[in-house]
Amino acid sequence: MFKKLLELRQQKAKAVEDMRNILSKADAENRSLNESESADFDKLKGSVKQLSDEISRYESVTDEERNQAGKPVETSSKAQFGNDELRHYIKTGELRSTLSTTANDDGGYTVIPQLDKQVMSRLTDDSIMRQICNVVRLPVGAKEYKKLVSAGGAVINHGEEGKARTATDTPKLNEVTIALNPIYAYPKTTQEILDFSSIDVLGWLTEEISESFAENEEVDLTDGNGDKKSKGLLAYTRSTGNDKTRAFGELQKLEVTGADKITADNLIDLFYTLHSKYRKNAVWVMSSTIAAMLQKIKNKNGDYIWRDGLTADAPATLLGRPVYFLETMPTGGANKAVLAFGDFKRGYYIVDHETGVRTRPDNITEPGFYKVHTDKYLGGGVVDSNAIKFIETTA
Repeated sequence: MFKKLLELRQQKAKAVEDMRNILSKADAENRSLNESESADFDKLKGSVKQLSDEISRYESVTDEERNQAGKPVETSSKAQFGNDELRHYIKTGELRSTLSTTANDDGGYTVIPQLDKQVMSRLTDDSIMRQICNVVRLPVGAKEYKKLVSAGGAVINHGEEGKARTATDTPKLNEVTIALNPIYAYPKTTQEILDFSSIDVLGWLTEEISESFAENEEVDLTDGNGDKKSKGLLAYTRSTGNDKTRAFGELQKLEVTGADKITADNLIDLFYTLHSKYRKNAVWVMSSTIAAMLQKIKNKNGDYIWRDGLTADAPATLLGRPVYFLETMPTGGANKAVLAFGDFKRGYYIVDHETGVRTRPDNITEPGFYKVHTDKYLGGGVVDSNAIKFIETTA
């Protein structure tokens, strides 16, 4: 029964691949299907429908057999290691063991009828960077995002009636370029795991990849070095110069000797270092460790300057501006930016591509294995270096 079901699925996959090839050929030649191709396509379409119906019938029988009460369950003398090997193999592709249904601790546990069909997902923090930064989407055909940023410099003179007016300095323009870089996952499993497992392996795998993408994005957008990945917020040069004197692209910092030495005065100084046009939309960004320190800070009147949100979903505030917890921010050490304050919508851009996240199953290139290739493009970079300020530790 299982062997027949596997054969039917392979036949269906081959027919779908043939249909895709017909369409791809016509698309590459920028034309519609001719009469012969249309006939072949319709024939394959009918075959796919017939195979789908037959597969559905076989699946109904196999599902019923799995659920029969009193059916003996194969046991093993091996240690009960759960699904750790399955998770490791599917997520990383590392062959710590042979993943198959023949041994319980090598994936066989997933085909036992009594297994709980719900796989617990790890909790993953929402993408803070996507919440606070500006996200733009490039159309198909574009590989990088370019933006012109005014560096100021226009000079205003006062005129006088009857007197000639001299030329004034022209404001400078700088170009910011944010390149897209691909990120991908390409795990694989055996066809038998998919056919005989009593859990939705593909559904679980898709969810795991999605969470891993989100975690990887947060790291790249915070600390990426720009080499085949986004240039993260912390990768930019920081100096103590003010907005008028710093080089374009440098970010401003205030220095403290240690994270535990941050005072209310330091926070107030950083707050007013940011120009008023940015302050109205500014937010604080820090790790939970730094937030725990700042919650204990009092002003000179003995009042706490930290305010918890008034409702469950509302962010806490510091000097009247929202606080976001970004766990990829440093918690201390020499030359570490431990917290940031600014208008991130103006300051940092995240660049996506129109194609979004693409997932393509592959059970053709390596018979007997089912691989899932998931990829997307991601870019990130500072656009307005005056819009974000940091407190950095020097020891």
